[in-house]
Amino acid sequence: MKKILIGTIILCILHSILLVNQSLGINVVLFTVPLLIFLILMMEQEKVIKNKLGLLFVIPIVLLSTTYFIYDNTFKYLNIIVIPILYFLMYIFTIKPMYTLGDTIVEFLNLLVKPLNSIGMFTKENIKTLPKKAKTKSNKVEKKEKNYDLLISLLVVVPVVIIVLLLLASADSIFGGLFKNIFNIDLSFLRLDEVVTRVILFVILFFYLGSTIFFLTKIYPKEKRVKGESKEYKPVTINMLLISLNIIYVVFDIIQINSLLLHRVAKGFNYASYARSGFFQLMFITFINISIVLLSKKCKEETKTKIMSIVMILLTYIINISAFYRMFLYEQAYGYTVLRLGVYAILITEAILFIPTIVYIINKKVNILNWYIIITIAVYSIINCFSVDRVIAENNIERYARTGKIDLYYLQNTNYDNLNQLRELYKNIQNDKKIDKYDKDNLRIYIGHMDKRNESTFFGYNISKEQAKEKRD
Repeated sequence: MKKILIGTIILCILHSILLVNQSLGINVVLFTVPLLIFLILMMEQEKVIKNKLGLLFVIPIVLLSTTYFIYDNTFKYLNIIVIPILYFLMYIFTIKPMYTLGDTIVEFLNLLVKPLNSIGMFTKENIKTLPKKAKTKSNKVEKKEKNYDLLISLLVVVPVVIIVLLLLASADSIFGGLFKNIFNIDLSFLRLDEVVTRVILFVILFFYLGSTIFFLTKIYPKEKRVKGESKEYKPVTINMLLISLNIIYVVFDIIQINSLLLHRVAKGFNYASYARSGFFQLMFITFINISIVLLSKKCKEETKTKIMSIVMILLTYIINISAFYRMFLYEQAYGYTVLRLGVYAILITEAILFIPTIVYIINKKVNILNWYIIITIAVYSIINCFSVDRVIAENNIERYARTGKIDLYYLQNTNYDNLNQLRELYKNIQNDKKIDKYDKDNLRIYIGHMDKRNESTFFGYNISKEQAKEKRD
């Protein structure tokens, strides 16, 4: 228990130093690596690791954390949510592996909330570890306990003393000057609001992280694994649904092949408007189809159900291609954005997910959940290995060179990844009379604002930011 306590305190101190009031950069990696090492060591020590393959989640966690050091793009906001989700999945698949999507979601929600219920037990166990007086003790044990007492005392006393000193110094300038003149200590560099913020975050993280580790190592492994009821349903309803949808999809796919892919449309028909619409709807249709196919596996096994499910997946491939092509045409007409790139990523992920889905239809013993998680995390991690905003800026600038059209306002996204591209663009549009002078001035002001931003702290170090600063005029 002492190891959990001391490790949690050290991590909270690291968090306060590295992340509080700091821009995100190399500090994310510097905090992530010790946290992962501590979590794995605690799980190994308590012998709660049931599935070592669950530790493979460490790879995407470290990879996504490293992107904060390399890039400064839009995904840094999304990863604030994705990285904690990966932590929870690591806990589940390492300590108590799940085999269905429903069970995993339920277990995920349990892990999100249940550690809060363990705060009381975590505190109580820590109090028990405090050394008690005994009549006979060896010198070695006494020395160990004294050092432990001293560490706990310092962790309690130092923050309280600093806060009291700051409050008194801010209340009385003479008292504040006392430390500056007599002890040669200037308390003005310590802002009261910053210290209070750090203390509050320290306390919150200490109890949540400590109780989470306590729950994972002491309570969670002993709980009964959540397991959904595996009922078999009569295949009549699902077969009717599969037949009906497959007929509709056959008609729809014939229209897609003729009108969209082969350009066979009636005279006077607005093909451009037709092609550049509907991709979002088609993307969600593929989600629905995958869900129906997975639901069909809950029914009593029938050969015709398997055949119709495979047919639905094959028809869905055409729908997926149609949605992808529509998005491509839309992007050619209106430019490149993060959302449109995200649609591409989702459509590609869906297309890959169809492969294990077909295998699962044929062989129910295939662990479809594992394949879905592996593929989704792999695609997302690969996307994060590229500078998304830089790619978008380069493609929009290339589109401007071809068509003379560009959305300058969209590219001003307060990220450093595309700043060098915007500098070059600003030089190239000076003589372009099609672009309004107001838009040119706004771009110049934006570049100047980004150049003046002071984010040069070591902990917030980011390669993309440094490259942008090196090319300042």
